[in-house]
Formats: sequence, structure tokens, C-alpha cells
Amino acid sequence: MKTHKLASCAVVLAFLLAPCKALPAQKPDCGEVAAMAKMARTISSAELVAEKKNAGDSYRAQIVFAARLSELDPQGHEAAVLLLNLIPKDDEQGHALMSLGDGLCGTESYRDMKQLGQIGEHLPRDWAKAVLLAPDKLPEFVAYSIISVRDPHSDYAIQMEKVCRVKHSEFVNAVAKLPLEKQQQFLKYVFSLDGCHALALPEGD
Repeated sequence: MKTHKLASCAVVLAFLLAPCKALPAQKPDCGEVAAMAKMARTISSAELVAEKKNAGDSYRAQIVFAARLSELDPQGHEAAVLLLNLIPKDDEQGHALMSLGDGLCGTESYRDMKQLGQIGEHLPRDWAKAVLLAPDKLPEFVAYSIISVRDPHSDYAIQMEKVCRVKHSEFVNAVAKLPLEKQQQFLKYVFSLDGCHALALPEGD
């Protein structure tokens, strides 16, 4: 089992070490959508890499690949960095994440929609786990929270609680690096540093 796991990790090494470009969101064709859904269902890193070749290079395909890889290798630093490098950098990429579970093409199955939607739902959790392995990415992780919680279903602020407690000084420093206006918005509407407490809660909580 250990040998197989090491072999799988070796297969993805080239993907992890290559620089990751956050490409603009784009509407994929149905074949790419099906491949993205297959990536979301993979049970090994080797299988994930094989399916990536069919999913294209869109931002959505990159985020599905990185999210699933981080789930398959939850203690992998390189996988964590790969995922954190894909934190949205503009509204277009943010919309691409929020629409992962929407119908992306005419022949997309309900199963595929559900699988991709779950990837999007789990991203706050996956980013929180990843940033504990790569705390130098905390400024980006904290800054994106202000945008993420605009989604009424997002539990991003709740996922930040553990990060704040485990990496408290680094977390506080990341908040301090925010522009003053963003910092005030964060502390008033998103998160309280006093006790590491989420202020922005998903609907129903």
C-alpha cells in the first residue's frame, strides 16, 4: 500500500512543481464538464492526473483538480500550496466557484452537477486545512474571506475559526496587513479576533 501511494505521489509531482496559472473563468464544453466531474470522483492521485488531461485548462478545471488533490493528500504541503494559489483573484474567478454546481452545459447530468457542487461547498474547509500547512498564504486566505461570505451559504468564516486558534499570531498579522477599510469590514462583519469567532454565518446557522 505504501509503495502504491508513493508511486501515485510521484505521478503528480510534475503538476505540483510546475507554476500554477490562475486562468480566467470560461464556459467549458460538455466533455470538459464530464471530465471535471470524474476528477471530483477519483480515488487516487494517478487517476486524478489522468482525468485532468480531458478537463482542459480553465480556472474551474484547475480548482477541481487542486481541491481533489488536497483531499487525496491532506498532509501534502505542495498540494496545499497548489490549492491556495487558486484562491480567486477577481470577480470572474469567484463567480466560477459559486457556479460550479450549476448547469455548465446542455448534457450535464444531475450527478455531475451535484459532485461539482460539493467541490465548491467544501472549498472553505479545504482552504482552511491547506493554510495550516502553508501559513505564509494566510494574507490571501484572510483577504478572500470578505468576498467569500457574500455567498449566503458560505461557511468560510466558520472554517477560519480553527485557523485563528492554531495559528493565532500569524492570523492576526494577516488581518493587520489588510488595507484599513478592508480590515474594518473584516472585523465588523466577517470575524472577531476576540476568541476567534465567526460573525458571518451561513443561512440557517
